[in-house]
Amino acid sequence: MRRNAQQTSTPSAVLSGRVSVDLTAISDNVRALRALTPAPHFMAVVKGNAYGHGLVEVAQAALAGGADWLGTAQLTEALALRRAGITAPVLSWLYLATASSGIIREAVENDVDMSLGSPAQLDVVAGIARTLGRPAAVHLELDSGLSRGGARTEDWPGLVAAARNAELEGTLTVRGIWTHLAWADVPAHPGNAAAVEAFGNAVREAREGGLDPELRHVSSSANILDRPEFAFDMVRAGLAIYGLAPADHLDPADFGLRPALTVTAPVVLVKKVPAGTGVSYEHQAITHEARYLGLIPLGYADGIPKGVSGRSIVQLGGRRVPVIGKVCMDQFMVDLGPEACGVSVGDTAVLFGDPDTGAASADEWGSAIGSHGDEIINRIAPRLPRTYDLPTAYECPDYQDPEDGVPHVA
Repeated sequence: MRRNAQQTSTPSAVLSGRVSVDLTAISDNVRALRALTPAPHFMAVVKGNAYGHGLVEVAQAALAGGADWLGTAQLTEALALRRAGITAPVLSWLYLATASSGIIREAVENDVDMSLGSPAQLDVVAGIARTLGRPAAVHLELDSGLSRGGARTEDWPGLVAAARNAELEGTLTVRGIWTHLAWADVPAHPGNAAAVEAFGNAVREAREGGLDPELRHVSSSANILDRPEFAFDMVRAGLAIYGLAPADHLDPADFGLRPALTVTAPVVLVKKVPAGTGVSYEHQAITHEARYLGLIPLGYADGIPKGVSGRSIVQLGGRRVPVIGKVCMDQFMVDLGPEACGVSVGDTAVLFGDPDTGAASADEWGSAIGSHGDEIINRIAPRLPRTYDLPTAYECPDYQDPEDGVPHVA
C-alpha cells in the first residue's frame, strides 16, 4: 500500500453478498402473464433452482399467482417439489432412460409427468410403469427444429404408434404433446410459424393414431408476450415470471412485470489512491488522477462476470459507479471518483435489481457481457444466502385436481 493512501476497513469478518427474492413479484408476474394468454393452463418453469431464485419458494409463489402446472428440466427437481409437499402437476423433460433407473420409478410413484422423445425412451418408462402396476403420465415431444430432445417429424409416426400400444397395455397415459421453438426468443421469425404448422400436423397424426392428449403446448415467455396465437392449451413461462426480458425487443415493464431478484453486497473497504495507481490483476485499469476505490466482496466464484469491468453498473450511494480493474475470484473494486461522496464501509452496493429503484437490471448486466439476463441470474453462486420477501399474509391456495376433484394443498 502506498504511503499516502487512505483506507478504512470493516472491523468484523468479511460479509458476503445477499440475494433477495421478492416472491410477491413472482406471484404478480404470473398473474399478469395469465391475463395476457388465452390458454386455459399455465406452467411456471422452475428449472435450475428456479433460475437461481429458489426452487420450492418460487414454485409456491407461482402457484399462488395462478400457475396450475410446474416445469423442471431434471427429475431431481421435480421430486424435490414433491418432497416439499407440492402436489400440483409437474412436467420434467431431461433424464437418463435406463431400465434400472430408480429416479424414473420414483417419478412415476410420485405422479411426475415425463417427456418422451423416442420409442427407446418410451420402452424404458413403460417397462418401469409395468413393474409398478400403474401407468406413467407422459408428454410426447416433437423436435420442430431445435434438434435437441424430441422426435423428428420422420420418426414421429413410430413414437405415436409405440405410445398408443403402451396406452392399450395400460403402462402409459399420453397427457400432452409439446415442442420448443428454435426461434422462441425471436417471435417474428418465420421459422416459428413453420414449426407451429409442423406441430399441428403432429397433433393431427397423433389423434389419427388413436391418442387423445388433453394438453398441447408450444409457447414460452416470448411467445406469451408477442405471439398469443401460439397458446394452444397451455403456455410455459420461464424468464418472464422472474421479470426479465425473454427477447431483446420486449421490455418486461411494458407488460407489468418486475424483477424478483436483487443482489447486494456491503462495501468492506474504502481507500484513496493517487494518480497512476494500477488496479487489480495485470493493471488493466490505471487511475489518471487520485481516486477513491471501494472493495466489494463478490467475484467470479459468486457468478460476477469479468466482462463488466469498466461498466457503471453498481448502484452505491444513490448513484451508479463503475467496476474498475479485473474482477477477481471473490472480490472486485468500484471507482467512487475523486471524492468518496459519503460512501463508507458497511454501505450497501446494489449489483442488480429492479430498474425502478435506479439499480441496473440483470438484463443490463447480460448486455454488458454480450449475453442476456438469464445467464446472469443463473450463474449466481449457491454460497450466497437467499432471503425471501413475502406478502404480509402469504398463503398458497388449494390446488384442485381436475381429474379426481380432490383438493390438495399446493
